[in-house]
Amino acid sequence: MCLALSGCLSAPETPPATQADVLAPGDGLRITVAGEEELSGGFVVNSDGNVRLELLGAVPAAGLSPAALQEKLRQLLAAGYLKNPQVLVERVAMAAPAPPPALRPPVQ
Repeated sequence: MCLALSGCLSAPETPPATQADVLAPGDGLRITVAGEEELSGGFVVNSDGNVRLELLGAVPAAGLSPAALQEKLRQLLAAGYLKNPQVLVERVAMAAPAPPPALRPPVQ
């Protein structure tokens, strides 16, 4: 009888992230740390797969889901910077870069 009940008491499994769910270099992110405007804003996963944040420096993000990165940032901020940080990570569409201005001859 114990064996039958033990399966009922286990924590629900988190479904594995699909390829579309994981972050990759070039992905745009909106990171919000509640009550901390200087830590919040728009970020890009750089070519090394990291997100660079003010207090934390380079944080590996490529290969993680936004939810996993959110939890990682929460833990890092709680380990010495903020008490009970509330973090939200959202993937955002990046605007295409503006084309460079046309080259003009110098004015004489």
